[in-house]
Amino acid sequence: MILVTGGTGLIGAHLLLFLTRKGLSPRAIYKDEKSLKKTLHLFNNYSAEPQKLFNQIQWTKADITDICSLKPVLKGITQIYHTAALVSFNPADKQQLYQTNVEGTTNLLNLALDQPIEKFLHVSSIAVYGAYEQPVTERTNWQWKEKHSDYAVSKYLSEMEVWRAGQEGLPVAIVNPSVVLGAHFSNSAMSRFIKQATKKRHYYPPGSTGFVDVWDVVKAMTDLMKSPVVNESFIVSGYNKSYSEILSHTAKLLQLPAPKKPLPKYLAYGIYATGFLQRIIQPQSDYLTANMLDTLFRQTAYSSQKLQDTFNFKYIPFEAALSNLIDQYRKSPY
Repeated sequence: MILVTGGTGLIGAHLLLFLTRKGLSPRAIYKDEKSLKKTLHLFNNYSAEPQKLFNQIQWTKADITDICSLKPVLKGITQIYHTAALVSFNPADKQQLYQTNVEGTTNLLNLALDQPIEKFLHVSSIAVYGAYEQPVTERTNWQWKEKHSDYAVSKYLSEMEVWRAGQEGLPVAIVNPSVVLGAHFSNSAMSRFIKQATKKRHYYPPGSTGFVDVWDVVKAMTDLMKSPVVNESFIVSGYNKSYSEILSHTAKLLQLPAPKKPLPKYLAYGIYATGFLQRIIQPQSDYLTANMLDTLFRQTAYSSQKLQDTFNFKYIPFEAALSNLIDQYRKSPY
């Protein structure tokens, strides 16, 4: 039986839709009833029988940071997709990031070690890799001397726990998606890009990074799960694009003007300084952090050659992926 953590998040919800379409009845963890509405909303936009598919899921209320609530969840489970994670770049969330991403993963791994698990598939991030060589590959190791967000540190430490469990005998594998193109989740990176495009900004960030369609992430996960491959990690990134390209293509599909000017550093630092003051007054508010500022100007490319060679993996073309994303946005704006 399959267990999916993070089933009310972007990747987990799409994975559940994929599995139920295959006629499977996975078990999924949720925290509260309100969070379930996000997954059902996704099913409503992709399926003619959303409630039927949704009801195939064995929903279980649990919290990965509470090991006692997790114990009964693993009964009868043979495969685990661990997609649950907190994504935040607010320094005020440092402790919560560690609790959810590191301690939560550790709890699940320790329980899995006592079960007949065929494979534990962990969804990590490209944030765990260094940036000292281009393109970044699975061999571009983490460097503590580089600047890292608290989120990146939490994902790196959670990976160390996965590898530890692998050494103790648990069959494990890791996928490292880049920025995910996926709809119907307002806290995703792409939802923020779309919001910026609709606001008709004059400036675009001059940096670049990797992007990937959420359905490609799901396919990579399921391909890896059914394969004999263990103790390996795979970057899942279909397109290396500049932020200018992403914003321009998005604006074009929305029939809006695209930003024409690169964001000057002096203006970015001005926004950062304003946000720093805002943090003092209101610590939980969203603002531009030093790590985010660095990301906006950094030119980074990622290689997914290992995944392509191992599984003969083909990515959805960029234009098709972005067009589908905007079509879904039109159905249900964030």
